Amino acid sequence: MANLTENRLNEVVDPAVLTTALTALNDFMAALPEGALNDDQRRRYTGMDVDNRVFVETVVNVLRGSGASVLPATFQLTTLQNDYDLFEQLQMVSERTTALQRKLDDLSRIAAHEAYTYSLAIYSIYEAMSKAGSEDARAGYEQMRDRFTRTGGSRQPEETL
Repeated sequence: MANLTENRLNEVVDPAVLTTALTALNDFMAALPEGALNDDQRRRYTGMDVDNRVFVETVVNVLRGSGASVLPATFQLTTLQNDYDLFEQLQMVSERTTALQRKLDDLSRIAAHEAYTYSLAIYSIYEAMSKAGSEDARAGYEQMRDRFTRTGGSRQPEETL
């Protein structure tokens, strides 16, 4: 926000829309099957690249044909089909949530940048007014400059009057 009059967002999400979205997300997460991986499993478990996807589809097609006569009864087409269908469903949702996450990250960065830059401009005005002797500005300036006197602040505070 190099120009303080430019504010790309200057709005909030309607609380009803936010509540609806969060409720839908919570409901969706509750409807998902149980399952979580530890770090070792995340490294070891096979993913589904294009070649693996084609292979799984081929196996499904083969099982539909000769599976019942070749495999033991413990190998069920429905077990494989359910896993593959779930994978496809999750991929569909994942594509949407990836796009949503990108948008959320971008909007969060814009909002944070604008809020912080605007706050810096206000701080600078309070700082100047305090140095000019404004008692009204001094108290606010002293509260705000705490941000820059703690470790991690990039701007060094001016000496107090």
